Amino acid sequence: MKSKDLILGAALLSALAPLQAQQPPPATGPQPVMRMMRPPPPAMTGERADLAIELAGGMPVVSIMVNGRGPFRFGVDTGAAGYLRVTPALATALGLAQVGEVRAGDPSGRNPVTLPLYRVDSVTLGGLTYSGVSASALSLAGPRGSNIDGIVGIGFFENLLLTIDYGRLRLAAGRGTLPAANGRDVVDFTLDRGVLITLPLRIGDAVHPVHLDTGNTVRPLALPAEIAAALPTSGETRNIGRARTVSQEIVIQERDLTAPVSVGATRLPVTAVSFPSAASPGAIGSLALAGMAVTIDYPNKRLRIVPSVQ
Repeated sequence: MKSKDLILGAALLSALAPLQAQQPPPATGPQPVMRMMRPPPPAMTGERADLAIELAGGMPVVSIMVNGRGPFRFGVDTGAAGYLRVTPALATALGLAQVGEVRAGDPSGRNPVTLPLYRVDSVTLGGLTYSGVSASALSLAGPRGSNIDGIVGIGFFENLLLTIDYGRLRLAAGRGTLPAANGRDVVDFTLDRGVLITLPLRIGDAVHPVHLDTGNTVRPLALPAEIAAALPTSGETRNIGRARTVSQEIVIQERDLTAPVSVGATRLPVTAVSFPSAASPGAIGSLALAGMAVTIDYPNKRLRIVPSVQ
C-alpha cells in the first residue's frame, strides 16, 4: 500500500492544561493576552438536541450556529476535552477576540503547544444553546481539517445523555440515563485523566481498556505496539502511512486480527489492529462504530453500543 499522511483526530488532544494566571491588563492602552486558568463551563438553555449528522471520513459532523451565524460544520469528537475548537479561518471570519492561551498536547504528554483561547457568546446545537463558551484554536491541519470549521468536544454533553447513531445518521442529546450496566448492551466506563472515556474492549478472550475517540478517523482500532504484538493476528505487517497529532508524527503499521472485537455483547466491524497508538491505552475510532448507535451516559459513566435500527 502506498504510504499516506493521515491526521489523527482532535480527540487525541489531552485536556486543556491550566496556565498560570497573570495580573489583569491595564484599563487603557494595549491589552496583553491573558493566560487563564481552566475556563468555566458554559450555561445551557433548551431541553434536547435532535439533528442530522453526516460522516466525514467516518467522523460525525453536525451543523451548528456560532454567535448567531452559520450554519457551520463541526465534527463531534468524544475524545476532545472541553467544549469548542475553531479553525483559524472561522475565528477570523467571526471576528473572535483572543482572550487568553491554553496549553494542549496529545495523550503522550510530550511537546505541549500553546493555543489561542477565544470567548464565544453562543453556540446553538439543535435545540440546545450554550452561552459563554470558551473556544480554543483547532491546531490540526490536513484533509480532515479542510472540510470542517471546528470540533464540538465532550464537554457539551457532560451532563446529558448523548446518542450518536451512525446508521440513521442522527445525533440526540438531552436529559436521561442508561440502565445499570449488564455486561451485554450496557457497560461501565472510566475516565482517563478525568476526561477521556475509557471502555472495556474485548478482543478474543482478553479485555483491553481503550479510549472512545469519534474524532479519530485514521483506523478503527489503534493499540500500543506491545499490546498489538500479543493479539491473535495473521498475515504480514503492513506499513499504512504516517499519522500526525498536535505534537508528533507516527509511522503506522497494521496486522489482520483473527479474533472478534466487541464491547459487551456487540461485535464491532474491526478486522485489523494498527499500531502504535499515539499513547496508551489505545483507542477505537469512528470507523469501528460504522452501523452502530452509541449512547453515552457521561454523568453515570455508562455506555451502550448496539447495531443501529434503521
